[in-house]
Order: sequence, then C-alpha cells, then structure tokens
Amino acid sequence: MSKSQSVQGTRILHREKDAPTLCFQRSQLTVLNGASAGKAFAIEGTTITVGKASTSHLVLADDTVSAQHFELRLLESGYLLVDVGSTNGTTVNGLQVREAYLGHRSEIAAGETRLVFESLEGEVEVPLSRRTNFGDLLGHSPSMRAAFAMLERVGPTDTTLLITGESGTGKELAARAAHLSSPRKDAPYVTFDCGATTPTLIESQLFGHVRGAFTGATETRTGVFEEANGGTLVFDELGELPIELQPKLLRALENRTITRVGDNTPRPIDVRVIGCTNRNLRHDITEGRFREDLYFRFAVIHVNLPPLRERPEEIPRLVRKLLSNRASGGTPSMPETTLAFLQLHSWPGNVRELRNAVERFAIMPDLDPSIWFQPDGASSDASAASQPTIDLDTGFHEAKREFVERFERRYLSQLVEDRGANASEAARSVGLSRQSYYRLLSKYGLDRD
Repeated sequence: MSKSQSVQGTRILHREKDAPTLCFQRSQLTVLNGASAGKAFAIEGTTITVGKASTSHLVLADDTVSAQHFELRLLESGYLLVDVGSTNGTTVNGLQVREAYLGHRSEIAAGETRLVFESLEGEVEVPLSRRTNFGDLLGHSPSMRAAFAMLERVGPTDTTLLITGESGTGKELAARAAHLSSPRKDAPYVTFDCGATTPTLIESQLFGHVRGAFTGATETRTGVFEEANGGTLVFDELGELPIELQPKLLRALENRTITRVGDNTPRPIDVRVIGCTNRNLRHDITEGRFREDLYFRFAVIHVNLPPLRERPEEIPRLVRKLLSNRASGGTPSMPETTLAFLQLHSWPGNVRELRNAVERFAIMPDLDPSIWFQPDGASSDASAASQPTIDLDTGFHEAKREFVERFERRYLSQLVEDRGANASEAARSVGLSRQSYYRLLSKYGLDRD
C-alpha cells in the first residue's frame, strides 16, 4: 500500500514501511550548438550547476559562458533556473531572466550556447525524513526533510561533511546535531571560525606551536586539531580560509597528522571534520580563491540548507518555536495577519533575521509589522506610500529581485551611516555575518570604513 501527496511540480510518496520520498519528473538538458553540441545531462538531483568550470555538473565548452553560469534548483513548484551572476546573461524562451521556472520544454541560452530543458518519462525519487526536525533544526518542507534524511544517514558515521547554505539557515545547528548523533557525541566538539582569525595566526591556531616558534610564542600551545582529538572539528566559514594555508590543511586531512609550528614531529589526529560555508565554493574555485582538491576532500557528502524564502510555509511553526524559547513568560501569540505578512518577506538573513523579528514582536506586539524592516523607523503610513508600483508586464521574479535590491541598498546605506565604524559589530547587530556584510557592501559599492 502506498499513497501520494501532490505538491505542484513535485509529489511526496508515502509507503507503509519505507520512508517517504520526494518524487519529481525525470528531465534532461541537451546542448544544441557549439563545441558541446549534442551533449546531454540527465537531471537527477535537487541542484544542478551549468557553466564552463570543471566543477559544474554540466560543463560547456564556450568562452561566452561564465565559469558558473546558472543553476537549476528543484522547488515544490518544479525547477527554478537561477542566473548566478553570469557575464553574458541567461535567457529562457527568448526572455532574459535572473530567475524563471521551467516548463516541460524550455529553450535556454547561456552566452552563445543554446540548450533545451525537457521532461522525460519516469520519475526520480529523493528520500525524505519522517521527522520534521534534526537536533534543533526545524523544517517540514520537502527540501528540509530531504536535508534531514541525508544528515540522519551521515550523522552517525565518521564521514567528512560539507554543509552549505545562506547566512542564517542553521549550518552550525546541523553540524552540532550531526556530532550529537555520532559515536563521538561525548567527545570534544570544537568550532574554528576561518573568517574571524588573524591570517598570520591561523596556522598556529589550527596546528599549535612550540615555545619560541615565533615572536610572542612564550609557551607551547595546542591547536584546534589536538583540542578536538577524538571528537568533531567544524570549520565554520570554510570559504574564508586563506588560499596559502589550504594546502597545509589538505595535507593534514589526507595524512591524519599535524605538525605544530616550529616543530618537526608529526602528531596523529583522530577527528571527524565538518565544513560550513555560505559561499559558492565551486565559483571560488574558478576564481582561484579555493582549491579544487580541498573542495572535494570536504564534499564527501554535501548537504545544502535551503533559504527561508523558498519555504515560507514553515514560518508559522518557526515563530511559535522562537516565542516558546523566550525565557520571559506572558509572550502573546502572533496574529494570523502578522504571520501572513512575514510569509511575504524575502528574509535575506533567513532564520536569524526571523528571530530578530520575533524578538521585536515579543517586546512591542502592537507595533505595525510593516515597519519592522524599515531601518529608519519610518511610520506605517510612510511605509505604505513607499511600496513599489506593481507592473504586471514585468515577471514576478524579476520584480521581486528589483524590490529586494532596492531594500538591501537602502538598509545597508542606513546601517553604514549609523553603525559603520565597527563592521563586525554592525553586522552582528542586524543578524548578518561579517562576510555577508562585506559582500553586500561590495555589491552596492558602499564604503565599509
């Protein structure tokens, strides 16, 4: 006996004994012209990358194609094509797009290369967890339950794990839950933030040093590898690790030994390694910022946590959980109208930003939620007056992108003006990582100093 639950472009199949699965129609990308003409790629995953870089799932031999040109992401409504900042743009059925859902047959142009996306007979199944949480991570959407299913399988092993996702999606929670589900749960759990360490001290902090190894080394100290020995070592913000140090890290992972700075004696290590990053490491490889061999050493198993904007149906449950976690009693429940408003927000800061919004509500429940996202404290009337004009000749995703970019530029400008003196403090005060803050400043040409 089995039954299926339809979810627009996908469906969830429930069986009596086996775990549920996310079913989606088999599809294929075929190259129509150029040096890669005739090349076909069967789509059987939830995220597919296309570009000329060797790390792309579908590699195109065309200099007008960017290293990472576009992605196909499986959402509940089907496959969403997302241009990931290509130089020459992407078109779908003749229209240039940043994002677009694909039909059963869609013609795509990346640079001068033309491709066709088409549905095929049959279905592909992705296992889903029966649970709607993994440790402290919550999620009942198919995309989160697919991530949970992967984490449940890999968590109890010693396998190296790469967890990716935008800032605020819960990567550290996933890493900790993986540790707690493993035989190493009672052993040390150590996190090393690759983006918050002085570059000249990273090697010492990783591997330790002996007395006199460098100026200021007045005593011998162990590094995080030795501190985590027998347990789990998490490399947070892995993409921020300096390129010159990456070969030494790779060698330590391959040989399972480390050598303290200033010493010549290799020391064996026994750690389970997990990497977390909000960066697109495949793109960083093509830009020369990350080593391909180190990427593949971490990405033995790759789990991506979807952004909150792709699973707005989870917001009511997350809000209830966040309200219940507050230490103070008497916190009111959030009205349905407010929850509906939150589900329309794009959440660039993901669950971390949602936590801030819930905190504001708990303190000021009568405040109009439309001004929660106004950095200058504008009134609700002013907020309503500033809403964008709806132009139905513009595609939904393009209009949404333009609105979000206007919001981001305004928000960051105000943030720089009010709190720009200390970048780390400014980012932390609004729920952004320092790296995300710098990238947004760079994106909009704002001064970080």
